Amino acid sequence: MSDEAAAPEEQRAGWFELFFDLVFVVTVSVLAHGLHGDPSAEDFGTFLVLFFPAWWAWVNLMVTVNVFGSASRLGQAVLLGAMPGLGLMAAAVPEGLGDRAWAYALGAAWTRLMLFIPWYWYAREDPAIPLWRPFSYGLATAGVWAVSAAVPSPGRFVLWGVAIAAEVVILAIRTDMQVAFYDRLHLEHLVERIGLFVVIVLGESVFTLVVALEEHFTAASGTAALLGFVVVVELAMIFFLWGTRNAEHGLDRARARGATQAVRDTVMYLPYVLISGVTAMAAALGTAVEEPHHDLPTGARWALCGGILAFYTANATISLRFGDGLRNVLRWYVPCLVLTLGLLVPLSGVLPAWAAVGCAAAIVFALAKLARLTRTRFRFRTP
Repeated sequence: MSDEAAAPEEQRAGWFELFFDLVFVVTVSVLAHGLHGDPSAEDFGTFLVLFFPAWWAWVNLMVTVNVFGSASRLGQAVLLGAMPGLGLMAAAVPEGLGDRAWAYALGAAWTRLMLFIPWYWYAREDPAIPLWRPFSYGLATAGVWAVSAAVPSPGRFVLWGVAIAAEVVILAIRTDMQVAFYDRLHLEHLVERIGLFVVIVLGESVFTLVVALEEHFTAASGTAALLGFVVVVELAMIFFLWGTRNAEHGLDRARARGATQAVRDTVMYLPYVLISGVTAMAAALGTAVEEPHHDLPTGARWALCGGILAFYTANATISLRFGDGLRNVLRWYVPCLVLTLGLLVPLSGVLPAWAAVGCAAAIVFALAKLARLTRTRFRFRTP
């Protein structure tokens, strides 16, 4: 195995990775536009379907750079080479399931080809990694995405599902090589990278509020924007003051007990749920600022309530995967379900938009305090 791929001393996120994230966040921003106003079930489905392949490419690139080193020439070359592919996916998003689906597919194929190159080189250097892994996980799936660009719908989308499912299945196969691979990961780097990306998404939420207020500069819109800002700040505090502080410790514990699936789930799958929730919630907050005196449209109500619920559900699942006790998690997650589904959902349908956001702010504030209290009182209990 090469020195660059060996597992080592502490690794931090580099400026080049942050620059790379700006390309990906464009995809999130463009996708979020489809959730403004009164999004339909089809709009939500489009968002989730188009966001996951982009997220999957980003998180795989993150892990690749984690292994090869963020400061290495190879790591930077991989990110640089992947940028055009992600940019093409972002540009195709407005018609990603329509006239531009072929372009979205080619962008996805390109990013997977960029993933294949370093892992093929890695497999040649390290006999512990069979060559079939990079060929099946990178080159073969890149080929499926490329072929799908020429296949008419709905066959095209079937091929997309096949490509994603193949990668998910390969990751689920537990082997000695896979365990050794998880031992080489720089956990502090993974936590930092995901945390920094959440910062960008939360910043996009603040940007949405400010832009909406700039276009609708009234007292009511200002009130809705301020209350929306409280929601975003409280979610940020619960994520960064507790989540990232405990994530590295939780990942260390999971790796120490050989729970590679827990590491995979909390790094690759669950952040997708969390970020999707924040994005949907931000779109609803923007809608409330634009029309503060009207009831929130049905789609915006579900974006607001569902976004908050997705955020807390992801955090609850991550806590369980890290080994926290079910009873401890339920102490704050059950109130989240009750307050969100039993209070926020019905009230957001009868209150003016600014008041609905105020209700969301109060609920998020209460849940944040409850979560902190619960974790303080029960942090020494074993699961």
